[in-house]
Amino acid sequence: MRSKLTSARRRSIFAVALLVTMLFQTPVTFACGPFSIEAVFTFSVHPEYPLEKFAGGDIGVVRPSYARSYLYVAYRYFNGGTFNQAEQQALVDLWKDRLENRGTSGEENWIQVWLGARQKVVAGAPPTIDVYRRREKPNDYETYLNCHQDAFENAAATLEDRLKSLGRENPAVKQWVEAQDQVFANCSEGRHLPVALPTETDALMRFDRDYQIASASFYAADFDQAKTQFETIAAQAKSPWHATAPYLAARALLRKASLGPDETKKASLIQAEERLNKVLADPGLNSTHAAAKRLLNIVRIRLHPEEKMHELGNALASKTESQTLRQDLCDYTILMDQLAGDGEAHHQNPKTSPADLHGDDLTDWITTFQSDKPDMLDYALARWQATSSVPWLIAALSRIEPRHAKAATLQAAAATIPASSRAFATAAFFSVRLDIVAGRVEQARTKLDELLTKDKSHFNLSALNLLKEQRMIVAGSLDDFLTFAQRMPAGYSWDDNGRELPAEESEMTEEGKQFEAKALFDSDATEILNHRMPLALLSRVTGNDRLPVHLRRDVTQAVWLRSVLLGDSRTASALVPTLKTLVPELTPLLDEYASAPDPAAKKFAAIYAWLKFPGIEPVIDTGIGRGTPLNERDSYRDNWWCSAVTLPTDETTEEEKKPAVAKASEKPAPVFLTPAQRAMADKEYAALTALGAAPNYLCRQVLEWATKHPTDPRVPEALHLAVTTTRYGCTDKQTGRWSKAAHDFLHQRYPNNAWTKQTPYWFKE
Repeated sequence: MRSKLTSARRRSIFAVALLVTMLFQTPVTFACGPFSIEAVFTFSVHPEYPLEKFAGGDIGVVRPSYARSYLYVAYRYFNGGTFNQAEQQALVDLWKDRLENRGTSGEENWIQVWLGARQKVVAGAPPTIDVYRRREKPNDYETYLNCHQDAFENAAATLEDRLKSLGRENPAVKQWVEAQDQVFANCSEGRHLPVALPTETDALMRFDRDYQIASASFYAADFDQAKTQFETIAAQAKSPWHATAPYLAARALLRKASLGPDETKKASLIQAEERLNKVLADPGLNSTHAAAKRLLNIVRIRLHPEEKMHELGNALASKTESQTLRQDLCDYTILMDQLAGDGEAHHQNPKTSPADLHGDDLTDWITTFQSDKPDMLDYALARWQATSSVPWLIAALSRIEPRHAKAATLQAAAATIPASSRAFATAAFFSVRLDIVAGRVEQARTKLDELLTKDKSHFNLSALNLLKEQRMIVAGSLDDFLTFAQRMPAGYSWDDNGRELPAEESEMTEEGKQFEAKALFDSDATEILNHRMPLALLSRVTGNDRLPVHLRRDVTQAVWLRSVLLGDSRTASALVPTLKTLVPELTPLLDEYASAPDPAAKKFAAIYAWLKFPGIEPVIDTGIGRGTPLNERDSYRDNWWCSAVTLPTDETTEEEKKPAVAKASEKPAPVFLTPAQRAMADKEYAALTALGAAPNYLCRQVLEWATKHPTDPRVPEALHLAVTTTRYGCTDKQTGRWSKAAHDFLHQRYPNNAWTKQTPYWFKE
């Protein structure tokens, strides 16, 4: 079974055990090896792709594990709000920038704007400009974006203006360009200041030069000098830079707060705030008001983070349209992460007191919805009773237990939410959860069947799969279970960085492409099939026509090998005809198994087949599963039941065994399984886990057979393959001695055999 990182990142959101385990906790998985493309059935850190659908209101079942920017959108829709087309695009752009780590600077284009304008005056090779500058010691290992887009656009526009007023041949224009080259030389290093012009020089050129000198000081990180120089320019009423300079003086103070000594940060921010407020209060400086507002926003984020977070929270919660939605949401979520704490999936880990997070309804709701603290239920209930709002109904419904006095009231309120509401899917999901946990199985089945048929259009694939997880648990029979155990993936992802980004079509292996647009098993289904169903019941699954051929194939190979490993040759023999049909390339080896004269011979025939087919394993795969053909070695060691190395073995201490065994036994089982079936499944699972790392087990089995049957012509190859498993399978600290034992036996007993010559080494862990 493949590693499923999306599941590993699931967090608990319920206070009750049954659905907590199945839907939001880390499942026990058989896993090892590198990252691979996985089928994602329910996205956990963000909604399913395309994100445009979520931005447009198709929000499905909203999960507390979503990043906060998505929970904000859900909150707005829960409250009956909407987003216009421009706002939806702003949301999607923000999400994709974050998920895909998209660069937003585009500095090459900025620089080219200036170089293109410069070429009209100065011929020859242009200077090399790098917009990133290294910080001063001791932080000189860090770089920052020093020269921004507006600097290059402003320089190009100014040059065009000077060309119009002075002419291309005027020496002053060339001098202006040369000075500007010096300004931009400071973007990446050093201190390159243009020389001040004599007083008899044309006034416009002197004003320009003063501005260039101040800009050069700014980019050279001499912020105090830059501030003073911009203040001087601000006092020159005839300077064309008079109105811009006050804003730039404040910008120098902000840059000093960002990059200067720690002890000056707060004082610099306070000064910057004062100056920017003065700029905004002066109608004569209207040309810089928009830029000053943006800068003041940054200053207030740093100087008054809690106040600014609540201010943004109130603005974002408003149903009025916003042209600054993207920046506001970006700033808001950064502040929330800073003040409320930020985990891997944006879960709450407060760095400030809870009371400080209640300053606006949006922040209050997000932190409550994501919190795992027990007392948050009472708080959510109180907020719902005070507001009668849908978001607070959802928050309370998501965490309440069925025995709580208000549980029925919440379910009744959820039932009044119409199917046309954006909150319908989320409310229905959490409401059904209560029925399941309370043991109202028939009622849960009825509701889920209606949701999955009549109301299916209100659920996206991720949401449908969550409903199918619930429906599978209340299945009344094996057939019923299998109907809902198989699901369509909501996407495919490498998920090597936790972002659940969709994989490109070109990244899918040929083996993996065979499963696209086909139903597969999610981890909750394979957890039950592998751990909670006894062999007798699993063998019935192999012939069940409710499963498509590709799933029957995987189940049948797993049940056959499991039967062999558990010593049930009768079941294994009965499966041979079916397995030959589903895996025809195994036919010759299965024929050897079928014709073997006794159980011991049958077992070795099966072991020999397993050695030659490294992709066979006694467990059923989650999602796509192993991407390499069964009879080929996987390049990343997913061979010979690689996951067995993670299971408790006979060499594991009792203390080490407890967690894994406890986790397996605590997993809920479908209601149709009888106590006797569950007990048998536990017994068989314990026997299977006791086998330990597959390479060790295979070496033991081959050596045992070889010792008793040294003339069997298959033995040399089997010994060679046994040693090979210790190189290309997943191993433990005992593997080296078994590898050496098989290697030495082969070389001592069959020194001239061709398989011996192909086995020059044995392998340690």
